[in-house]
Amino acid sequence: MTSQDMDTPHLARRRDGAVEWLVFNRPRVRNAMSARMEDEIVAALAEIAADDTVRAVVFTGMAGDKPAFMAGADMGALSEAADPVAAVALEREAERLIVAIEQLRVPTVAAMAGACVGQGALLASACDVRIAAPSLRFGFPIARTVGNCLSLTNYARLIAMTSTAMTREMIFSAKLLGAEDLLAVRAIRMVVGDDEIDAKAQEVAEALTQLAPLTLWATRQALLRLRDHGVPANADDDLLAACYGSQDMQEAISAFLGKRTPVWQGR
Repeated sequence: MTSQDMDTPHLARRRDGAVEWLVFNRPRVRNAMSARMEDEIVAALAEIAADDTVRAVVFTGMAGDKPAFMAGADMGALSEAADPVAAVALEREAERLIVAIEQLRVPTVAAMAGACVGQGALLASACDVRIAAPSLRFGFPIARTVGNCLSLTNYARLIAMTSTAMTREMIFSAKLLGAEDLLAVRAIRMVVGDDEIDAKAQEVAEALTQLAPLTLWATRQALLRLRDHGVPANADDDLLAACYGSQDMQEAISAFLGKRTPVWQGR
């Protein structure tokens, strides 16, 4: 890690209305994940979770000479995971970040341009909406680079985002996918120009802030439970109760009868 890397935050943040932007800030290494960046993201997510004024989060990467979302994990950290215990610990530590994204109560958007590889691709797979620029290169070339594998949960994330066949092909070909490849299987919502992606991401995020927060939260949680645990008996009781017994639902009924637009509060 260079002295410049040590002195500069690995995560930049900005706020645009009710939308919080988290920007990976290591452009010299195409925003590769570091332990410090991971800690900064987890800390930022904890702050966002406690802030009722944030209604959506956008993840993106700081552009350097070339655009990059996140070019995988810091190889230095991977090199330290030489024994099985350390390897499992590293994977569980990375999982902490992905779970924190999935457990946010607000919707998330990944604005992807350039390299979106390894841990960057996993982070994007945890987001609710993904948009991409034509420069996107997405995947897991681990079979020709690091020689590691993904956790079962991460394979499940990729299958949920694409398909079993495409997940297998990504790993077995060790090739990166382009934006049009992902658009073809609806893994991303749209492809926009590299110079348009920030504005489009803000537009998409703002649209999400106008929707019923509890509906979006409950849907995400239900899909995660279906992905990870099947359908246990009564597992959605709390989600149904939270939505059907909410002030928002009463407001929605009142707005419908009054022929007006409801004002969502997330309560």
